[in-house]
Amino acid sequence: MSQDFTPNLRHAQILLQDLLNHIESFDLNKLMYKAPIIDRIKFESWGQDEIMGFKKWIDGIYGHFKLLEIMLNSSMPPKDDPLPTIYNLITFWKIIITSESPIVGIKLSMGGDKRLSNGFGIPSKGINGFRSKVLKKEKGPKSKQKEKEVWVDVIAQGGKEWKRIYSKKISHLLAEFREADSYINSDYDTESDSNTSSSSSSSSSSSNSRKITTKLELDNSLITTAKDLISAAEKVDRIPGAPIPKITIHLTRIPSSPKDLYINSESIDNIDWPDERIPKSFDIIRKMGVNLIFGDLSELNLPELKGPEIPLEPIPSLKFNLDITTLMGLCSDVLHYPLPKNKEEAAKRSLRPIDQLIENPKGKDFTGRGRDGTGKDNGKGKKEENFEKEFKGQSQNSIELYKCILEEMERPFITEFNKIIKDSLSYQSKQKMNESSSKVEFWTTKEAAQYTYEALSSGPAHGEGQEQRRMRIMLGLEKGDFFENSRYKNNEGFLKDFKVKIFDLEGKEEKFKPKSVNEILENVKQYAKTLNFDSDLSNSISQLDIDIDIDTDNKIKNKTGLHQTLYSITKIFLNQYYISLLPLNFNSFSNEKMITKNENKDKLIISQQTNNLPNFLQPRKLPTPPIAKISLPFPVVSLHSLNQGSKENMTTIMMGTATLKEVWGQSLWRIRGWEKGWYNWNSSLNDENNNNNNNNDCQEIRENGFATVIIFPYRVFGEGKRVRFLKGDYSYPTKEWWDDVQVD
Repeated sequence: MSQDFTPNLRHAQILLQDLLNHIESFDLNKLMYKAPIIDRIKFESWGQDEIMGFKKWIDGIYGHFKLLEIMLNSSMPPKDDPLPTIYNLITFWKIIITSESPIVGIKLSMGGDKRLSNGFGIPSKGINGFRSKVLKKEKGPKSKQKEKEVWVDVIAQGGKEWKRIYSKKISHLLAEFREADSYINSDYDTESDSNTSSSSSSSSSSSNSRKITTKLELDNSLITTAKDLISAAEKVDRIPGAPIPKITIHLTRIPSSPKDLYINSESIDNIDWPDERIPKSFDIIRKMGVNLIFGDLSELNLPELKGPEIPLEPIPSLKFNLDITTLMGLCSDVLHYPLPKNKEEAAKRSLRPIDQLIENPKGKDFTGRGRDGTGKDNGKGKKEENFEKEFKGQSQNSIELYKCILEEMERPFITEFNKIIKDSLSYQSKQKMNESSSKVEFWTTKEAAQYTYEALSSGPAHGEGQEQRRMRIMLGLEKGDFFENSRYKNNEGFLKDFKVKIFDLEGKEEKFKPKSVNEILENVKQYAKTLNFDSDLSNSISQLDIDIDIDTDNKIKNKTGLHQTLYSITKIFLNQYYISLLPLNFNSFSNEKMITKNENKDKLIISQQTNNLPNFLQPRKLPTPPIAKISLPFPVVSLHSLNQGSKENMTTIMMGTATLKEVWGQSLWRIRGWEKGWYNWNSSLNDENNNNNNNNDCQEIRENGFATVIIFPYRVFGEGKRVRFLKGDYSYPTKEWWDDVQVD
């Protein structure tokens, strides 16, 4: 007579309702990535938007709950016990919320055999691309065969850890062993029948050989699962700079000790596993580098599980890397000239009077490019229409200058920056961090210094030359006090005696010397010729010559995950951009015999690099300053700043989000199974959290490392317009004066 599971049905419904209540009350933000970026514009977090597969998994639980209700209302006894399924769901949720965040995905397929066999690399747009060729070769009858998918139950640590739940019992493994033994015995019987005349010594040798072979070929569903996961992890697409994911298998129905297989086993000594191949399987898998976790986590009380730690806002490094926007913003008249008393006075400095509004030759209102050089969006909402009506006829530069002055009146940049430095210094002193980091330093790249020099050497645009003078003092081209004639004089704070150090020049007794535009462009072409032409086919560290030192724990010391991936992705974009500048007839091989053979390959790669450039680096999208002659485009210079700051583990200071926002949205940083970064916790904090996760509220802590980027409101040059408007001069500067300008 079959067992009646009706009582278990009611119990299953209660357990499932408790699970749903816990999930609904749980703050999913605890599981998602919060990037170490300090946004002082919107004061919002940069990070993860969703957990892939989570909604589908939750919908499945709700569907199962409705099914239980239907079964209860039907008064029909269930054929199978409903409790094991509910216990599995509870265990699965416990594994999710006790895993190390960020949690990227739940129950995701990471690809089949064919896709994984292609390896990983930078996704091609399919224009003469390597990947598109591989996919074409795969077309045919075999491609219709069903692929073996590799599934991952929980993707944790921002993509660095794959977790798989193995829910089979010991009895299932024993059944697999018996089946394997039956094949071995069958082969042995066949072999014995054909070798009856062999000597006893030969039989003994064959027996030993079979034992060794059996040991080497030990295989079962658990070992196969581990092998499949390892193989997939090595081949799957990864974001730039990411390591191969490590594997964890949760054996939810297998105990860690054979004693736990039996009831009241405490009094029994020397209990062994029912088959010696069980512990051998565990050893084989561990030697593969796979972490095994035993049990269903039933010892953890679900209502007391609060989830992983929440990172506090990151602390900036005291060594600041100044982006091009910050270099120019620090020189701006908006920061140093006495602030206006009200909006009307601010408008007089920046906005044209009604009788001086300019129309273009087509009769439409004049508008210029935006602060990031990309102009306005085509789509206009109600807010944009009202904005244009208010500033009708004003140039984009005038509008931005007006907004900058109002922002500075409300939140003075230097005052705010000093407070951030003070808070960081105080925190690092309390934490007794490395003394070498206790000194405030300001750094920048050669590219940013060159761009600042070029942008601020346009004489007609800069009034009395105070912005230009600050630039020259800041870059070491002229002696003097950066804050002379500034409203911050004697109130400079940490910026007193402000000068910047330049990467690759500091410590070499070499000072910054601006170069001509032609000289910069020639150097760029020479650099492009030295790059690895195959870098577009892979995002691995070795292919990109990315010199990051990784310790034995596969973590980069004192660096956040975002520092690592931002360094790698910006390196890729820079390499792609520089290679795209090479002429199509360039050949990377100096050997004459190789030139003809590889000429077409080089043309293909250069062409593909141009096609694969992100949109903001495409030649037609690069901004052209209206009055200054610039050697390298603004986005390229900004990429250099982000790249160098990430490499040096510094905090990069930016004004505005133009380039970072573009990089943030790139498909190369949105690969299935990965977030843009991961947390770099101290191991002691991980251990403490794992020990206390079942009975304490998780305390907020900071990850190991500094803020990657701090974003401040943009500041444009304002001296030229202020001086000219005061004189009643509302003309526009032109490029004509460049014909006679010589770079020093």
